[in-house]
Amino acid sequence: MKLQTLLRHLTFLRYAKPLFWMALAVVFYFAFSPKGDPLPHFLFADKLKHAAAFTVLGLLFWGGYRRGGWVLVGWMATVGLFIEVVQGFLPYRDASGWDLLADLAGASAAAYLLRRASLDIG
Repeated sequence: MKLQTLLRHLTFLRYAKPLFWMALAVVFYFAFSPKGDPLPHFLFADKLKHAAAFTVLGLLFWGGYRRGGWVLVGWMATVGLFIEVVQGFLPYRDASGWDLLADLAGASAAAYLLRRASLDIG
């Protein structure tokens, strides 16, 4: 199925907002958990996970709020920055500018996919 068709599907549009908030809760859980995430670790795995998570969050954000482009990237940057600031205060986690950059790459990928699918409306 084409991305454009999938993103315009009524089921996606109906459930995107609650899915966005659930996905954000999962991201926060893994970001603030002492154990991190259970997914496999390999070279650059952490950065790929950040980019993938923020791509999905960005697409769900667009589906729930119909805001793309700079608004989407700005909100996702705010979420990424919030995560890194909180991690800086947690004794078992480290804040990382590289993680924030990976978050921005994922949000930018979501904005690019929306623009490519001619769905970017803001």
